[in-house]
Amino acid sequence: MKSCCKSAEVDAGARKRSPLLWILGIVAVAIVGFALASGATAQDGHGHGHDGQKSEKGTPTDYAGAVRAIDARMKNIARLIETKKLDAVHAEAEVIRDVAKSLAQLALKADSGVPKEAVKEINLAAKALADKFEPIDTAGDSGNLDATKKVYQEMLALQATLQKYVPATYQCPMKCEGEKTYPKPGDCPVCKMHLKKLSSDAFTVEVKPSEALQAGKPANLTLSVRDPAGQPAKQFEKVHEMFMHVLAVSKDLSWFAHEHPQMQKDGTFKLSLTFPSAGDYVLYHDFTPPAVGQQVVSVPLTVPGQAGSPVPLRVDADKPKLVDGYTVAFKATGPIQTEQETELVFEIAKDGKPVADLEPYLGAMGHFVIISQDLKSFVHSHPHEEGEEAGGHEHGEPGHDARPHADEKGGPDIHFHAHFEVPGLYKGWGQFQHKGKVLTVPVVFEVKEGHGAPAKEGGGHKH
Repeated sequence: MKSCCKSAEVDAGARKRSPLLWILGIVAVAIVGFALASGATAQDGHGHGHDGQKSEKGTPTDYAGAVRAIDARMKNIARLIETKKLDAVHAEAEVIRDVAKSLAQLALKADSGVPKEAVKEINLAAKALADKFEPIDTAGDSGNLDATKKVYQEMLALQATLQKYVPATYQCPMKCEGEKTYPKPGDCPVCKMHLKKLSSDAFTVEVKPSEALQAGKPANLTLSVRDPAGQPAKQFEKVHEMFMHVLAVSKDLSWFAHEHPQMQKDGTFKLSLTFPSAGDYVLYHDFTPPAVGQQVVSVPLTVPGQAGSPVPLRVDADKPKLVDGYTVAFKATGPIQTEQETELVFEIAKDGKPVADLEPYLGAMGHFVIISQDLKSFVHSHPHEEGEEAGGHEHGEPGHDARPHADEKGGPDIHFHAHFEVPGLYKGWGQFQHKGKVLTVPVVFEVKEGHGAPAKEGGGHKH
């Protein structure tokens, strides 16, 4: 109480001594209050769902998490540039700026995993990245696409410097445990998929046909995988009984194939694939190098000739599917939105009766491959098998491929979990086995924009 009274007395004395000083004091308080309010807006004025977001969950508390938060926002900016929603760049760049300001301090923490000699380089890169907020915000607000791209490219170079010093961390590719990470490779305790190393380093795949592609004729393809350093990758883990899964689709998603190439002694793969018609296709190569985790590399191919008219993609998730005498219903247990876990369910019946004796197919009671309309988002999900304990597997066991026993039965409901980062139309193919026969069930659904997704065009922002 004494301290409060003393402050009041000082303020009273100041008013007696100088009205001008009193007025200036009021102005100063107003300015400070405005600054604090602006800070609160910057911290709480965006959506939720990303690391680094100034939300109820707070800012990242470690260097790796902060860099991942920046990576997520950079991806959002890339999408906004591509869709020309430049006004929405502000919100993403603002979060990058705020997180970048904390990087040097996080790098200095004893458990950061960052070498002490790298802190100076990190500090300079982080400061330069934070300083890019004004240029990219100005370019976005003015609708200058070229200027926005230019600043974004400059930010990418600074981002690469920060990424160099992120310690190796691993995460479930399906994000079964949200943003939880592990310090070493292993398997997700929920879905048993191999944990994926979080890294911007990318594997590549080269696809070479033995001869010119022709519609309706088998094409013999050689698939060569290279690691981020450009060296041939020759070691792969078996995941769901195969060293590689190739998911092939036509550009309009009207055609789908799930194939398994044969690995050769030199580490390359051989695949025979028949494309039904002329036109554009995409091959998604799903493979797992040791201690790295699942990689999905897409490669476009064009079959020469006159392509037919594309088949429009229309939502049909609310309608039962009739496939080879089976009736399959599809539903979601909640809204299908970005930035949140989504549970998707297939219900399988035959002759009006639920099918409760589904058999394992490729080490799982089902597979669900989901691809966005623009072919840029890919999900390969598997159901969580009954009886598996969430914490029953110790991480760090390479090559572990949890699967149901061959004599186990499943159905009629098969549940999948998926995490979507981008709104829009998606097509999925659920695959199940019954009495030795594989059923492929196509379904088209829409993913709505949820919390933490980029703002819609015209939504504006607050400065």
